[in-house]
Amino acid sequence: MQDINGIEIKVGQIVKTKQPSGGILPPAPEQIGEVCYNGPDLCIRFRKDGQDFDRYIKLENKINKIL
Repeated sequence: MQDINGIEIKVGQIVKTKQPSGGILPPAPEQIGEVCYNGPDLCIRFRKDGQDFDRYIKLENKINKIL
């Protein structure tokens, strides 16, 4: 998978992603997190302020940028 600049996304990198408008889901705020595997899926792992558990966003069909 590649980011918006054509750079390959690899496990362990920090990326920013957002859900664009115009799809089935409403636009979502950007999230920054570490690329990892969650089961068979390549995901971004992030944690919201004040929470003590990780959240995951599947990288498929997202706009991603390596930071």
